[in-house]
Amino acid sequence: RVWRAGALEAEDFPFEKISEYLDDLGCLVWVDIQDPDSHVLTELAVELALDPLAVEDAVSHGERAKATRYSTHTFLTAYAANVRPDEDTPASHSEMVLSRVSAFILARGIVTVRQDNSFDIAAVAQRWDDNADLLQYGVGALVHGLLDVIVDSHFEAVQALDEKMESLEDGLFEEEA
Repeated sequence: RVWRAGALEAEDFPFEKISEYLDDLGCLVWVDIQDPDSHVLTELAVELALDPLAVEDAVSHGERAKATRYSTHTFLTAYAANVRPDEDTPASHSEMVLSRVSAFILARGIVTVRQDNSFDIAAVAQRWDDNADLLQYGVGALVHGLLDVIVDSHFEAVQALDEKMESLEDGLFEEEA
């Protein structure tokens, strides 16, 4: 996506236009890469002067949550959490699913990198759409929207776990007839 003065200007534009939009002082850019192809990410890294260590962290498994500042960008890794019913066990069981999202935060844009589709990136885009007036303030609004969705997922997961615990407690302390 590309926004100009807070208004959405383009979506699903060709990969080759990323640098052109990022060079435009009036544009704000978001690029999302799911299940990154090393060639595509390497090409983008060279084009945007992304630090090779950050690129390596974006594609490696098991990275910890962090934010690291480099000369041309900040690299961020965070985890969203979801409690989902476990499909292989009875309906009363659930599993915690952690979804990693990494982001290269540039002066006028953000590149998100996801290992799979377990994180609902559409929720992030919706958050930006719902708060479009903030986009005029730049890349900070994009980072805020991304982190807001991630943090909300933590609260939702805690609430779901709390409900599961209450259900278990109720079952333990039920009086038998």
